[in-house]
Amino acid sequence: MLNKISQCSFKSYIPVTYYAKCPNENNYSQIVSKENMRKCQSFVVRNLNGTAKNMKCPEFVNMYKSYDKGYAYNPVVHSVYDKDKPIVHMVTGNDVDVVRNFAKNVGQTKHESIARIGKSESYESKKAAKDYFREVKSFIKNNCRRVKNSENENLSLRVYFDTPLTKTGTIKAFNFANARFVKDGE
Repeated sequence: MLNKISQCSFKSYIPVTYYAKCPNENNYSQIVSKENMRKCQSFVVRNLNGTAKNMKCPEFVNMYKSYDKGYAYNPVVHSVYDKDKPIVHMVTGNDVDVVRNFAKNVGQTKHESIARIGKSESYESKKAAKDYFREVKSFIKNNCRRVKNSENENLSLRVYFDTPLTKTGTIKAFNFANARFVKDGE
């Protein structure tokens, strides 16, 4: 695990990838299913935002806080899913409010569509969602700072889950196993 953090402004983001333990093996493979990524991200966000019913993993929160100064200053995270890759970008610190404001138009447009045509999916709501992803991607690229180590190298977060199976062989749950920060390219 990388050890020292660098000082940065109180806003940042980090790409997150998820890994599940392969059944009957001792290695992990990357989770690429959007549904399973959302389940894993939900665990991470609830723990980092302090909204989990019971704090399941305080050591994970403390480890994360030691790397991300934006989160240490303002302990809140917001998820932004990449449309093309199995990666979630977590925005932290003061930038969370900016990203949430981008999302308000999507919610408002969907609400208006429900009132007008009885369903949330409409041309306007699809356009609002497309605009949201474009604006957030641009904002992250141009305004947010990546979480870095003391050598000023970009970091990514990898989170590992054990996956007990039911008798029929389907995944019963995603149980947090470990998390670590890695340099990009590792």
